[in-house]
Amino acid sequence: MVTIVKHEWHQVDSQFAFELEKDLLEEIYPDIDEDELEELWQRVISGEADLDEIISDAWNNDVEIEWDRQYDDWWTDRKGGYDITYEYGDEDSWHTPPAPAEPTHKCTKCKWVGQSYETDWQWPEDDGTGEQEPKKTCPMCESDTELTEAGAKEEQERAEREARWAKEK
Repeated sequence: MVTIVKHEWHQVDSQFAFELEKDLLEEIYPDIDEDELEELWQRVISGEADLDEIISDAWNNDVEIEWDRQYDDWWTDRKGGYDITYEYGDEDSWHTPPAPAEPTHKCTKCKWVGQSYETDWQWPEDDGTGEQEPKKTCPMCESDTELTEAGAKEEQERAEREARWAKEK
């Protein structure tokens, strides 16, 4: 099996990948004999085969290739036109999306858990001192929230960073 990576360039590099197997080469080139097929397969394995030609021949012979989307690399420079490039890949060509972040806050009454940016804010009435300390509340039931383990760790790291920055000033 050989990994082939496809890049679609049009203001963004959309990367796709698939595993090319010898069986698929047989579908792409039904008219070549076994020796020619084996020679082509060896060129593919060694990285000497022209991938653009193989992909073009697959398209011309109505052989569908199931590309797996890997990622989009957005960039700001505008590239004229639309271009597709193919390259040999390896195990590092396959990308998986990062795992979602662990929730940092949880409600004290209902079962809601989430990130700090998902909470609501509540500003208490002025107590006469001019100091009003807002607090984060549950977006579901408007109850108080508390930090989860991940939230406490994140808060501790933030406090340590701020202390380091204060020393540097």
